[in-house]
This record gives sequence, C-alpha cells and structure tokens, in this order.
Amino acid sequence: MANAGLDPYDCDCGWLARAADDPAVPIGFDAQANEYYVEMRGSGQMEGRLVIRFCPSCGGDAPVSKREDLFHRITAEDQLQIHQFNNELHTKNDVLAKWGKPDEEIRGGYGIPESNHEGARMVMFDVLRYNNILRSAVVDVIVRHNDTVSISYIPKTRVTHEG
Repeated sequence: MANAGLDPYDCDCGWLARAADDPAVPIGFDAQANEYYVEMRGSGQMEGRLVIRFCPSCGGDAPVSKREDLFHRITAEDQLQIHQFNNELHTKNDVLAKWGKPDEEIRGGYGIPESNHEGARMVMFDVLRYNNILRSAVVDVIVRHNDTVSISYIPKTRVTHEG
C-alpha cells in the first residue's frame, strides 16, 4: 500500500498488509469496512475485533474506515422514542404485551462485569431483538434475572446490492 502522496501521515510501509496476509499473525483486513483489525478470542465462544487505527511499525494512519457507510444514522425521533420506551416498559411482560414475539431471542446475549468478595465474573442476560419497531435502529431489550428490562438500540445496517 504505497502512499500515493495524498496524505503524508498515511502508512506507506506495507506492514499491515503483510501482517494480514500472514496466517501466524492475528491481524486481518475487513474489505467492506476497509479496516485492519486484531482478532480477539476469550474463553468459550467469546471473540471480537480490535480495529487498528495506526500502523504499529511506522506509526502512519491506517486506511480510512468505511464503517460509517455501512449503518444508518439513528434519527433524533428514534432516539426520543427509545427514551419513551425506557420510561414506559419496565418488565418483559410489558414488552411482550406492547410488541409481541421478538424477531430474535438471544440467550445470554448481553453481559456485564460483576465483582464480589470471590472476584469478578461476567453476568449474562437474555436479549429480545426487534428489527421493525424503529425506522433507523434495531431495538434490543435486555431482560434481567428478575424480568425487569432495559431498552437499548443499535443502528440498522444498510442493505447493499451488488450487480
């Protein structure tokens, strides 16, 4: 990835591309987002990605991410609606009565760290996912062990058609 003279701060040493091509190095490249990343694996099935913003070899800027183009912007109207949902819906039964069966039920889909005298552990909660409640966001209902809920949201992905 030679720097074509566009930005003097861009990485032009090629280290990121070589690392992503080496199967022994836990670095990958997501062409759709135009991002290099470090693969993260934890115990069990936990895995994730840490996006690389700067080249570890030369310190230059990694490629400009296209991630923003992959998701809808959440409208102010939808953000206000989420706030209203959090004020109105307090239990799993409230949610089911208002919206019915979720599009997806994710067992143990949300975790928060909890510390006690025995040490730290991750406490997992179920998530009810609704894809069509809001225009610009997917609604996640986090169900706590006593069936109380918190309402969260994530931006909807843009649908891309090739061809």
